[in-house]
This record gives sequence, structure tokens and C-alpha cells, in this order.
Amino acid sequence: MQQEIVSVKNKWILLLGFVLLLSMTAFAQEFPTAEVSFDYSLINVHPNIPQFTSFNLNGGGGAFVYNFTPWIGIKSEFEGYATSSGFKNDIKNLGFSGSASGNLFTYMFGPQIKKHSGKLQPFGEALFGGAHSNAYATILKDEGLLNGNGSNNGFAMEFGGGLDWAVGKSVQIRPVEVDYLYTHFGANHIQGYSAGQNNFKYAAGVNFTFGSK
Repeated sequence: MQQEIVSVKNKWILLLGFVLLLSMTAFAQEFPTAEVSFDYSLINVHPNIPQFTSFNLNGGGGAFVYNFTPWIGIKSEFEGYATSSGFKNDIKNLGFSGSASGNLFTYMFGPQIKKHSGKLQPFGEALFGGAHSNAYATILKDEGLLNGNGSNNGFAMEFGGGLDWAVGKSVQIRPVEVDYLYTHFGANHIQGYSAGQNNFKYAAGVNFTFGSK
């Protein structure tokens, strides 16, 4: 009799364990394991230099997100930009000669919070990392104001969010992402210049999800 009770008890334990395993598997598949996005991006830069107005940088890039809970993931983002006509016009207005060439590259990492259900999936993020630029090297070189090696590395951080629209099982359209982008460069291009820049960033593109049910 006692052996029968033990046998029945063991069967119930095995059954409960099997049900729990199925539940955990189903729960784990309710959200994507990873996301990969590609975007067009525009930054309105405030250079924090007297005589310079804000100007736009156009570019794009991509990001990778690893989700370890239904709401929280770790995001890595890489974006590249080129100078636009607004920056060139400022240089001409100041009476400088030479070509107005340059670029900006940002690389940041941090947490992303996202709703992984329904057609509309909002998300927010807080990213930290670095920025690389040679935006002033060519422009100011002939005027004797360059004090560096033609490139500059600085700090970058980004706070904001956006919205993904699920149009398929693994494909999402990202119509809008809006971020506050802060960058800080030291006195490498212009003598005595070391300041932060408070910038506005807009991005739009496509997001692909992997590993979900």
C-alpha cells in the first residue's frame, strides 16, 4: 500500500514538473529573444560655439537588442552621419575658406523597455557610449585654429523612445523614434573649446524580431 502511494505521488510530481516546464517554455516564447533594426536618422546639432547656428546631420545605422525578460532588453546602437548645407553656410558666413567636410559616428549601449504584444509596440531607452567626429578638421585647418590630429572622440548619451508597428510575424515598421542626444567633445579641434552639445534626434526604419512564438 505504501509503495502504491509513493508511486502515485511520484507520478503527480512528474506530471506537475512536465506542466511547469511547458508553461515556462511557452512563457519564454511570448517575446522575441533578439531584435535587429535598420534606420534613417537625422540629428539637429547645437554646436555650442559662438557665431554658429544649429545645423542638421543626415545618416543612419542599426541596432541589436537582446531581450532577457518580456519587458527589458539590452540594446547596442551604431549610427553614422555626414555634415549638411547648414554647417557649410555657417562656415562661409564666418569668412572661412576651404571645404566643409566632416562626419559623426556614435556607438552606445544600454537598457531598452518595450511592450512586445499587439500591433503597436512602444519602447523607451537610455543609452551611453561614445562619439567620434572630424567635422571641423578640414574646415578650420587653413585658418590656424586647428589644435589636434583631425579627429575627435567624446562622450555620448541618449534618452528617448519610439513606436514599432507589427506588420508581420517577424517584421515591424518603425515610423518614429525621438531622442535627446547629448555629446561632449574636448578642445581637440579648436583651441580652448570644450563643451557639451544638446541635440535632437529623429529616426525611422524597420525592425526584425527573432526567437518569438
